[in-house]
Amino acid sequence: MSESGTQLFARLEARRCLKDIEPRLFPDNGGPDHGEVVEVYGAEGTGKTELLYHLLCRCVLPKETGGLEVDVVFVDTDYSLDMSRLVSILDSKLSSGFSTCSTSAGSDEAVLRSCLSRLLVVHCSSSSQLLLTLHFLETTLSSRPSLALLLIDSISAFYWSDRSEGGVSLSKQEE
Repeated sequence: MSESGTQLFARLEARRCLKDIEPRLFPDNGGPDHGEVVEVYGAEGTGKTELLYHLLCRCVLPKETGGLEVDVVFVDTDYSLDMSRLVSILDSKLSSGFSTCSTSAGSDEAVLRSCLSRLLVVHCSSSSQLLLTLHFLETTLSSRPSLALLLIDSISAFYWSDRSEGGVSLSKQEE
């Protein structure tokens, strides 16, 4: 199947934006533009992963609760994704977002499941696997227009193992 330039442009423009994902972090325009990379770095224990969880939750939450209702890919390179923590944050945000509405426990669970259905978690155990995952995501991005955010925790997870193996270059990994 081939795609014309006009079709490609229309498909990419239809992709949901992250405007207002977190106005306090992005005061100028409310969020990163399409294709923009934002790196969060800092010392261990400073809350980088917690920040990612909150951004992720803001994306997958329904619009009625102040969310963006978009899909997210979370690439977990050190197998540290704490799903119970993530569900706890989602549950808290859902409770505060629906505080004016009366909802039953069953519908709360349905909304939570709906939020989690917008999350795709990928685990990588090596830099080669991460590279393959990123190549595969190109297909995923084209087939899921609601996919708006890619989070990688942590991009530097394989630095020391790659370095101890002689620092195999990225071009050699791609072969």
